[in-house]
Amino acid sequence: MAILRWPLLLGGLFLLVIFQTSTSGAFAIFGVGPHLVLIMLCCWAIVRPPIETLTLILLAGVGLGLLAYQGMAESVAALAPIGFAALTWSSASASARSRPVAIEWAQTILLIGVATLLHFTAHAISVELSTSGVNWLAALRTVMLGGLLENVLVGAVVYWFVRIPTTAAASLGSSSRLASY
Repeated sequence: MAILRWPLLLGGLFLLVIFQTSTSGAFAIFGVGPHLVLIMLCCWAIVRPPIETLTLILLAGVGLGLLAYQGMAESVAALAPIGFAALTWSSASASARSRPVAIEWAQTILLIGVATLLHFTAHAISVELSTSGVNWLAALRTVMLGGLLENVLVGAVVYWFVRIPTTAAASLGSSSRLASY
């Protein structure tokens, strides 16, 4: 099963990036569509090892940069805080199993909120530099606030779709190794 992990991860990420770029405005709840790639990467950063998260961030940024008509450097830089948080939280906790699930869920919601704010800021600064300007008040009121609320609400649900299958697979793998000794 370990051989299939990376092809499945990369294939799933590729499908999510295509879904994000092709349907981002179709599912608007608070005036903007949820950023599903950002949400999934935040959930992955809390649940899984940092090496997987950092690899997925780089590839998701490149994919979004190619498919969403934004710069690759901008896309990777906008997703980079998720990688920083993944490295920080993984080094701070000795074991992912030592955290209660409620604390892990709250950390995920907090990370989604912070990453959404930083993602909005990176894109707004990029638009400010590359065009004639941004109407900051309107952008803060509509795009940032709507995106923040929507990403946090969707992320509260998506977390469980990431956590349950990945932790079940990890516990099955560790129990079978223990049984062989």
